[in-house]
Formats: sequence, C-alpha cells, structure tokens
Amino acid sequence: MKKHIFLLSFFATFIFPFAFSTEISNNSLPLVGGQVVIESGQSAAEIESLFVMLKNNNMDMCRIRMFESYMHDGNGKWDFSTFDIAFRAAERHNITIIATLFPMVEFTNIGGFKFPDSDAHLASITEYIKQVVGHFKQYKSLYGWVLMNEIGSGKAPFAKPLTAQKFVEWKKADAVKAFNTAGKPIMQFQEERFLVDYNTWYLTWLKSEVRKHDATSHLHVNTHAIFDTYAEYDFTKWRGILDSFGGSAHASWHFGNFSRNNYHYAMSANSEIIRSGAGDKPWIMTELQGGNNLWSGGIPMCPTKQEIEQWLWTNIGTGAKAMIFWSLNVRSAGIEAGEWALLDLLNQPTDRLEAASQVASVLKKNTALFASAKVHESGVNILYTRESLWSERRAETIGASFAGRLPGGAIRSAIGFYETFAQLGIQSNIKCIDEFDFSASNNKGKVIVLAHQIALPSNYSKALEQFVATGGTLLVEGLTGFFDEFMHNQTNATFPYAKLFGGLLKDVPFVNASFSIPLLNQKATLPAHLWEGRIQPTTAQALAKNAQGEIVATTNTFSAGKVIWIPTLVGVAARETNNYRPLAQFIERELVSQLPATTIRFKKFAEGVLMKTLRTENGYVVILINKNKKAQQVELQISDKKPFTVLNANDNSTGKLSTKFLLKSEETKVIEFK
Repeated sequence: MKKHIFLLSFFATFIFPFAFSTEISNNSLPLVGGQVVIESGQSAAEIESLFVMLKNNNMDMCRIRMFESYMHDGNGKWDFSTFDIAFRAAERHNITIIATLFPMVEFTNIGGFKFPDSDAHLASITEYIKQVVGHFKQYKSLYGWVLMNEIGSGKAPFAKPLTAQKFVEWKKADAVKAFNTAGKPIMQFQEERFLVDYNTWYLTWLKSEVRKHDATSHLHVNTHAIFDTYAEYDFTKWRGILDSFGGSAHASWHFGNFSRNNYHYAMSANSEIIRSGAGDKPWIMTELQGGNNLWSGGIPMCPTKQEIEQWLWTNIGTGAKAMIFWSLNVRSAGIEAGEWALLDLLNQPTDRLEAASQVASVLKKNTALFASAKVHESGVNILYTRESLWSERRAETIGASFAGRLPGGAIRSAIGFYETFAQLGIQSNIKCIDEFDFSASNNKGKVIVLAHQIALPSNYSKALEQFVATGGTLLVEGLTGFFDEFMHNQTNATFPYAKLFGGLLKDVPFVNASFSIPLLNQKATLPAHLWEGRIQPTTAQALAKNAQGEIVATTNTFSAGKVIWIPTLVGVAARETNNYRPLAQFIERELVSQLPATTIRFKKFAEGVLMKTLRTENGYVVILINKNKKAQQVELQISDKKPFTVLNANDNSTGKLSTKFLLKSEETKVIEFK
C-alpha cells in the first residue's frame, strides 16, 4: 500500500502544476523550516518521508547541504541521483529548498573550509560549482544558494598558499603605514583588516562563479559564533553581494557567554546584529539548534519545547523572514551522528518538532499580519567597533582572568546593556558603528550607547558630535575611546572627544572584580567591575563621586543633546553579579525620558523577561518571554491602548484594553493589539 501511495505521489509531479509560493523578502510571511540531511544510502521512500514530515508540520522551506563527497567519486564521475530524489520530493510537496554549497572536505570536517587552500583547490571548487549549480538549477523547488556554510574563521589561514599569496597582494595596496602622520608608531592590524577583506573577496568570487551557471537564484550566507567573529564581517559591503543575510545561533556552540536562563537574550542579541548588518535586505536565521547534543557542541544540552518556541518567536520579533532548524533528521555518520534533530532516532516527531509546527501554524493563520509586520524601533542603538576586539586580542596577557579584561570584554559590555534594556521592555538595536546612519539632521529621541568600546576610530568624533548636537543622547561607558583605530592611546590633553564628553579621563586604577559607584543625590549605587575611571571635567557636571571625592560619572550638555560618561565597567558588572536592576534604574532616570513617546516598554523592571515588538498596519504585535523561574506579571507602557488577542493561546483569548499580562515561567505570549 505504501508503495502505491509513493508512486501516486511521484507521478503527481508530472500531472499537477507547480505552485511554489514561498519567498524571502521584507514583505513575505516568516517561514519555519528544517535542514533535511541527505546522505548516500538513503532510499527514495526514506527521503520522501522527510518531505512529508515537513509538510505535515507546516514547514514550507528546507535547507540541503550539497555534499560533493556524496556526488563525486574524485575521479571525474558525478552521480546526483540521491539529491535528485530529494529535489523532486520537494517539488511534490511544495517545499522550497535553499541549497548549501559544500565542496569536498575530509569526512571529519563537519563545518566545511572557510577559504580555498591553493589555486588548484580554487579550480576544483570552480568545477564543483559548475557541476552542482548547473545541474540543480533546473528544479523549481530550488530557491537559492547558501554560498558557503558558516562564514567566519577567527583568523586567516596564512600557512595556506592561496591565503599567503592574497595577503602579499593585499599589503601592496594597503595605505596604512607603520607610523601615523605625527610620526608615532601604530598598530596596523594588517592581519585583522585583511581577514575582513578576504571574507568579502571570497564571497564575491563565489557569487561570480554561481552566476556563470545560474543568473537568478537567491544568494545567501550564514554567519556563526557571532559574539566571537563579528569583527571579521563587513556587512555593508556584503549588501552588494547577497540577496539575504543569515546566521547560525546554536546554544550549544555559540552562547557560552550566557547562562541558560538568558538564552533568549543571546538569541535576540545575535538576531539584532544580523538584522542591522542586512540593512534593507531581508535576513533569516539559517541554523537553529533542533535537538540533542551527545559529543558535539561545546555545551551538552537538548532544547526544550519551550525553548524552541522562544527562539522562533524571538527571531520573528527581530524581523526574521525564515528560521531553519539544524536539523530535521539526524546524520547517520560522522561526529554529529544521531544528534541535533527535531525528529528522534526513529524519525518520529518529538515535542520540539510539535512546538515548531505550532509556531508555524500561528504564522499561517495570520499571514497578512506577519507578512507586513516590521520591527518597532525604540530609538536605542548599542554600537560596537571591530577594532575593540582586535585591540583586546592584541593586548591579551596571561594572568588573572577578569571578564572585562579578556578578549570579548567589549561585546560583553554591550550585551550587558542590551540585557538591561531588554528587562525594561526596550528593544535595542545592536550595530557596527559603520552601520549607523549619522546623516540625520534631527536625532531627538535617539540614544547611542558605546559600552567599553576600547578602540574608537578617531574619524567618528565629528559624527558623534553631530549626533548629540542635533538632539541625540550618547551614553559612554567603560574605557570607550581609550585607543584610536590603531591602538594608539588618545586619552591625553588632545583627546578628540574632550569637547563632546565635557572632560578628560584623568586616571583608571584597578580596584577589584566587584565594587560600586555611589550616585550623587540618590540613595543608590551602581555595581562596577575591575577599573574605576576618574574624570577631570571641563563643562560636564558630576553624576557620581567615589569615597575620595573623585568624579567617576558625568553628564554634559552639548548643544541640543547630552552625553553621559561612566568610564567604569557597569555593563559587565551587571552580568557578573547577575544584578541588572541598579543599572536599569539608572537608565530609567537618565535615558528613558529621551525616547519617543511611542516607545513601547514595561512600566517597571521585569527580571528575566524579554519583549519584542512589531509594528503592524493596524497596531502592534508584542512577544513576551519569561525565563525567570517565577511567574511574573508585566505591565506595558503603550501610548495608545488597543484591544488585544493572544495569538498563540489555544482559545485565541482576547481582552479589551488591559496592558497587564501574567507570564508563567518559560511561557511565551504573542499578543496582537489593534
């Protein structure tokens, strides 16, 4: 009987017209999908069952890794038959495929190489693309190509002949010299800057090779481990290469800076970095952890069904247009065998798959709503610089390990502020400084946070002055600006930010892993970490003084805006002490009044809660996630109260004008106000 059903389904391919409706655009419905693992030895019936599983669980998109090792014998003979079966099955079930280019690697290499080894290797990749793209472009189920898997290497492979050759060529054109115009030695960061350009070169080359054989298919790439690799991505240049941006966000691999009860903040911050990089291009989360880890993954874990739901809605609330789980089914061989999947080892659905299916069902029931929904901007922008991570890595010294001093302190500081804003219900952007639009003539209602960005390029001094002078609020924290872009200390009498900040950094002594800053005229202190920055003010007014009367925080009016300067690590301190409330109270006093009246937020601090807000044609969609171990009631500050519907409730529960919502521990509520 099963054989007859399969044959009927197969022949239906040639009887009924194709009706692929899925797409990735800023005006499309967010899609939920899974990585379909195709391997040698799978039967047609087994492959068919995987696409049936997708369709039965509201998943209209899948990703397939195009293993050269399963298609090519290495001696010129190609056999695409197993993958042909998969592409035809996708057509029968109206599943859109985004296919990942994956040239030949060793069996033990589960992620693929990031750069070609040599000219000969480059030639073999050229032939692989010719064969694979040329063959599979015929299928209507093919939507696009992932140009490579998980771009980002940490360091360029200079020992490889091709990289060494490209580096020599790059250095010949490099205009940065070992001394600056004043004759002072500088850190050139040649290897780091080369890696940024090398990634861009390789993406450009891959695109050009694909376009030789396929002129129209969608082009995509996924970043990974973004809190460690962000400094090697030039997203603004990638916008001219890609049709959409993506990322991998595996809790087991990528969330080592977070405790498990903060994984929703990790997912949200990861998503915000990709969204900002994409600019006007759509973005998708190309890989989400679907299942259990046994031996692979840095942190052994199995996501709960609640976490699957939380991660999906977090991405949707950050504007993602697709979310694809790694993976639908398990790999049968290799390091990841039997791991990561939404299906169990018998290819049966788990509660994780059911949770993903339920989210996809809510999306489909509200197609017009979610297709048109856009992220509702709060006005808060947390900016980072690549040079800060480069400087941290160059300065790393073996010795006492403090969170603020280790490489990654800059991004941990930024995350500390992000998590704090999140618990106030304020949805913040996280942007590379070169992605922020400094051209606006009116910045009233906008906030920039520069949290411990130790290397602040000097060419941004005028841009930041313009931002504040036209009404913006700038919060500067930690040792932001200690170096310029070439790791040259700039905290002296000619400090380029002295006028804007309203003073100079006088001293920054080590205190302890944990201490506090007493705020003036308030019965409050700010938890602090490692170093205490002391200010010599010119025009700035004191906000905090230490026990010796030294000024350690200031506020400076600058034309139509203001600058708050705390040259001490308070963002990292909030994370290290797991005590965000004091920093949240400080933000409420100093920053919230600067935000637009339309900014939706909590009326009071909500520990462990994340809110994502989408603007719709008739109102808002608010997504609430409670990772606190206790139930919490949150009340929204929303300017125009509207009737609401809880979209993911079993009974589609509705209310009138209430803005108070009770959240159980681990609960996600998706609420439409209209």
